[in-house]
Amino acid sequence: MYSPIVKEHFLHPRNVGDLDHPDRIGEAKNETDGDWVRLSFRIHNNIIEDVRIRVMGCVAAIALTSFLSEYVKGKTIDQALAITKEELAQQVGGLPPQKLHCSMTCLDALHTALNPTKGETHGK
Repeated sequence: MYSPIVKEHFLHPRNVGDLDHPDRIGEAKNETDGDWVRLSFRIHNNIIEDVRIRVMGCVAAIALTSFLSEYVKGKTIDQALAITKEELAQQVGGLPPQKLHCSMTCLDALHTALNPTKGETHGK
């Protein structure tokens, strides 16, 4: 049902916790199934240097948020904002169709953090 990448990121999520003095923070919640994601970012010269995650949800939500936290490191803000749910699902080896919506929660949190009109900024 799930790819080896999804299983690995679910069983061993990366970058769990909070950054000290993050530059940006974004949260999102899927009201339908209760998934919740919080992303905190350290950004320097428009490049994402570090990300930390807090996530509560299903296998797909946890795995995709973990994967995303690694996938965006080194990308510009614009490159990160351009990531689609289809791209994210493809990068993890696919998702069952009924779980594709789970990729939206972490992407919504990313957009909330990195879109300057939506996210919390901390000193930047």
